[in-house]
Amino acid sequence: MHKFRKIGRRLLAAALAASMIFSIEAFATESEIKKQQAQTQKQLDAINQEMKSIESQRDSVLAEIDSLNSDLVDLMLNIEMLESDLQAKEEELAQAQTDYEAAKQKEEEQYEAMKLRIQYIYEEGDMDYLTLFLEADSFTDFLNRADFAKEIQTKDRQMLEEYQETKAEVEELLDQLEQEKADMEALEAEYEEEQANVETALAQKKAEESDYEAQLADAQAQASAFRKQLEKQQKELKRLEAERIAKEKAAAAKENGSTGSSSSGSSGKNNSGSGSSVSVSGDSSLGVAIANYALQFVGNPYVSGGTSLTNGADCSGFTQSVMAHFGISIPRQSDAQGRAGREVSYSEAQAGDIIYYGGHVAIYLGGGRIVHASTEKTGIKTGSATYRAIRSVRRYY
Repeated sequence: MHKFRKIGRRLLAAALAASMIFSIEAFATESEIKKQQAQTQKQLDAINQEMKSIESQRDSVLAEIDSLNSDLVDLMLNIEMLESDLQAKEEELAQAQTDYEAAKQKEEEQYEAMKLRIQYIYEEGDMDYLTLFLEADSFTDFLNRADFAKEIQTKDRQMLEEYQETKAEVEELLDQLEQEKADMEALEAEYEEEQANVETALAQKKAEESDYEAQLADAQAQASAFRKQLEKQQKELKRLEAERIAKEKAAAAKENGSTGSSSSGSSGKNNSGSGSSVSVSGDSSLGVAIANYALQFVGNPYVSGGTSLTNGADCSGFTQSVMAHFGISIPRQSDAQGRAGREVSYSEAQAGDIIYYGGHVAIYLGGGRIVHASTEKTGIKTGSATYRAIRSVRRYY
């Protein structure tokens, strides 16, 4: 926030300086206006540099926001999957508890049955064996009956031990499932805490982004004011120059006893630029200057990824470099150029505007014509503005 306040103070100082220029310009000479123009350009350059710094910091924050959003999505997916696992674990626990109760019941029933049989066999003592002997048809039958009684006892014990083992196994499984559930619940708590931390960090970064956007908007407003001031100063210079030329002609005419017949036919300016037959038209002198400057590079090569107006540029590198010559900062990529700036309708398009076609950009010349870095085959060329469907028209000056 301290840095934001510092930037704000710089912008305020720039605004005050600009207001001073506005107040004295009406009384300035051509020389003074040129000095003011140089100072305005210097201030514009400083603000453009500030905007680059703000954009860089904002882009860094946006990258952090993207990363935090990705982390948040991953955490939410992890929590969702963990909750699904916990639900399955609850079902396993419920089934294990049911199995445990059944095993416990079986153990108790077998134990009670065994106790009754043991009581019957052993509590009767010798009388029981006497009964077995008297009831037996033979000694062999007696031994068989005695062995049968012992076999019942052995099987009772085996069954009891099996039920006890089953109960112990189910009980061990219950403990294991409870521990696994506890581990997952602990992990879920960690995920939720991490999610809360990420959401807090995300909120902070979004607040930072908002601050940077506000600072950038202020800086862009100041830059726009300075560009308008440069345009106003340029118009004033042209007016003063025209007055000076008119006075010189009048003086020369008076001296020669004429009213300007010697030079009136040869004083017109050649608006064709460097031999180009393409004309530039527009209401903004800055926009016209941008378009005329761009026309100087017609015929130079198209180079993918390039930004050199002489050695080669792609479509967005061409527009960015042309705008940079006038102290106007625009994004590097064509799609970003087609979203930034101020949108105007094609019917309101002026020379110097950016025409966005979706993946391609050009500079409008007026009169339905454009100049653009077209393809590797054709290089930088002029053409019809409507050769493709126009997606948007953006104004940066």
